[in-house]
Amino acid sequence: MPRKGAIVLVAFPFTDLSGEKLRPALVVGVSRDHLVTLFITSRLTGERRWHVPIAASTESGLVVASFVRCDKVASFDIRIVAGEIGRAGGLVVRAVDVKLRKLLRL
Repeated sequence: MPRKGAIVLVAFPFTDLSGEKLRPALVVGVSRDHLVTLFITSRLTGERRWHVPIAASTESGLVVASFVRCDKVASFDIRIVAGEIGRAGGLVVRAVDVKLRKLLRL
């Protein structure tokens, strides 16, 4: 089972729910059978204050420099995760935690 900080491949829904696309996502929470994830994209779009940069590396499993979108959260049943491709470094995970706390006003 993936843990917090894992980068997994999931069929992430479009925001208008018109479809979905297999893409990387950062795991930020884990329960017995669900993962809470954040969308990862290589495109710098949307409200940039909620973006955390993440490098392409063998550790992350990403092939291009990307951004974790802290404002794009989705929960998935563990059974639909296509696989784990890597892990985010500690600095990225901590930066995401800070932005999530601000966004969610925790």
